[in-house]
Amino acid sequence: MTDLTNQRVPPKYACGETFVPKSRYIDPEFLQLELDRLFTQVWQTACREEEIPEPGSFYEYRVGRQSIAVVRQKNGDIKAFYNSCSHRGMKVVQDCGTAGDGELRCPFHGWRYALDGRSSFVPCREEFASRPREQWGLTPVNVDTWGGWVFVSMAEDPPDLLAWLDPLPTALAPFRLEDMRFRWRKRTPLPANYKTVIDAFIEGYHTPGTHPQTLRTARTPRPSTEPAQPQEYAYAPYTPTITYRNHSRFIYTQRPETAERDKGRHEQASRPEVFANAMQYNYLGVNALVTERDYRAAQKLATMEPSDVPPFVLYHQMCEELALAEGVDFPRMSMEQYFAGNGDWHIFPTMVILVEKSCLLGYRMLPDAQDPNQCIFEMFTLEHFAPGDVPQTSWQEFDRWQDHDGWGELPTQDLENIAAIHAGMHSKGFDGLWLNTAQEMSIRNEHTIADRFIFGDGDDG
Repeated sequence: MTDLTNQRVPPKYACGETFVPKSRYIDPEFLQLELDRLFTQVWQTACREEEIPEPGSFYEYRVGRQSIAVVRQKNGDIKAFYNSCSHRGMKVVQDCGTAGDGELRCPFHGWRYALDGRSSFVPCREEFASRPREQWGLTPVNVDTWGGWVFVSMAEDPPDLLAWLDPLPTALAPFRLEDMRFRWRKRTPLPANYKTVIDAFIEGYHTPGTHPQTLRTARTPRPSTEPAQPQEYAYAPYTPTITYRNHSRFIYTQRPETAERDKGRHEQASRPEVFANAMQYNYLGVNALVTERDYRAAQKLATMEPSDVPPFVLYHQMCEELALAEGVDFPRMSMEQYFAGNGDWHIFPTMVILVEKSCLLGYRMLPDAQDPNQCIFEMFTLEHFAPGDVPQTSWQEFDRWQDHDGWGELPTQDLENIAAIHAGMHSKGFDGLWLNTAQEMSIRNEHTIADRFIFGDGDDG
């Protein structure tokens, strides 16, 4: 094992070049290090801007034991504060809502705060000892926005948000994520470490093993989910990882050594109905990555004969034409711009987004405050809508994910694996993760980033 970390990382947490010890997933001490040293220093998504739509709207973001209130100001700006009354620590807001009288009120003793966090009313104020004016108010938290998300950082002097997000702002600018809105959103606890869940969504190597039906869309948009045979793995999607300083991405492509092997398979892939089946499956089996409009375009594509125009190009043209005809301010971009942004992005530490022109599928995994074997899982989709067609949505919450049958066939397969993956990490016969050097380096990268903050293994510690 090659040790890539310095002496500041304790041996039980030290990663190798392709090895990650299981202690980083199941050790309560490591979870506490993350909560104390990592989550207090990085930018993280708190909510979407649309979740605080008007002056006085607030959203409570919880990570570990920290609660942060994100509040829309009277002038439309956004501020964030630690959600703790400066008197006795009572939460000033809970969940989400709107301050009806334009003030935030502590429900314990009635202390009030202006939307900008300043103290506006203290009952019997003359009975308190004198203290500096700023100490009467709520303690501010750094806040900024990108792509329609509100980001918060508890660091005293965090990096510029766009610098932290690099290269996402440039790569995803043509997709105009800030103009997308929720189509649906769901939340449930899972019996696993938050990274166990993240890892299942930031590599595509598991696709043929967990989602064998995606290998069989040549004949039907609803293929069999029977386990893949060894010969089917030869033509499974190749999903190389691209790692960045703070994030990672993987894309779906063909393995270079097999790309030209099978002429018959290439001819099959050039048929419109074959590509159309895959797009229809995204709608039917994932309930995301394809909008209802895109689904209609795919259905039409399935009836067309092969031509000189590749099915992929035809599909994108049809989706754009249909969206524009129905009044959607559809993002225009070149195919080069599309491929530069399309893919599966891990926005460290907790969010994963899969980006298409018309929509986005997202996940967020939040750590438990005490138990490394528990987390909160969120799944949502965003979409470009025509004016007046944006649905009214709220977070659907389920005590057990099994209580809801609307996750979609493909996400359900992932959720069925999660508990067993994490339970297996506790086995005495398992030491840690041994990673694929091409398709799973996104997992190794997240630990490299974390070590900069947790152990000072780099210039961000």
